Amino acid sequence: MTEPDFPPPPAPVQVKRRFSPPLAIFLVFAVAGAVAGAIGVVKVLGYGMVTVPGGSMAGIIPPGTTVVYNWGDGREIHRGDLVVFQADALPDMPPGRLLKRVIAVGGDRVVCCDPGHRIEVNGKPVTEPYLDPKVSPAAAAMPFSAQVPPGTIFVAGDTRDNSNDSRIYVSAPGAGAIPLSKVDGVVVAKGTLFASESFKPTTAFTDAGLPGASIEDTGLTTDRYLAAGGAAVFLLGFIGAIVTGVRSAARRRKAPRECPDHVQVAAEERPVTPPGPAR
Repeated sequence: MTEPDFPPPPAPVQVKRRFSPPLAIFLVFAVAGAVAGAIGVVKVLGYGMVTVPGGSMAGIIPPGTTVVYNWGDGREIHRGDLVVFQADALPDMPPGRLLKRVIAVGGDRVVCCDPGHRIEVNGKPVTEPYLDPKVSPAAAAMPFSAQVPPGTIFVAGDTRDNSNDSRIYVSAPGAGAIPLSKVDGVVVAKGTLFASESFKPTTAFTDAGLPGASIEDTGLTTDRYLAAGGAAVFLLGFIGAIVTGVRSAARRRKAPRECPDHVQVAAEERPVTPPGPAR
């Protein structure tokens, strides 16, 4: 008696995973957003913050105000800039930071005052609209004369009758000038790194005919947008990739794992050899 010739069981069907363009696009978004956001955050953190305790700049920066500062490109300082510098750059000052306005740069001769109680820089009288209006021009006009050495700046507070600044030390070694190596940066905004109000640079010195206009810093705002935009794009790509991956996995789970119908039909229609007579 011969055994019936049954067909062999069909081989298991391998389900191929197909490339998913939407998933790839979302992954690219996530990576690009993460890179852009990281660059923005690093740039924002490159700025510094300091809280101003004193009242020498009370006209525009009340005591207790937090300001943001940065050196910017080229490490250039212009007349009229607000700068944060190390307090020990002035004689007999304890360690700490001070915030003052630059009224002269290296090579300038600055004197006070002309008949209108204005400072003169290189012989040009400067009208300073940012001075504390609570202080009379006569009270602010402390007489001094200084030749500013190269590589330094000469600073004064906007509240001129209540400011410990370069004017007081013109007779000391260094003539009250602040070395650039002691400068931490130029003040660009009031507030914190991620929420601040930009300072508009003054035109008082260029209006007086002196070269070297200050440039408004827009980097902080741009970097904040870059950080926020990068984070948003990353989240979009990350969430999109997760949703797409979950849906693809669900579709694979629902796909039939048995052999295809045509294989089953072919197996059913295959002739079977009947058993021969027993011997």
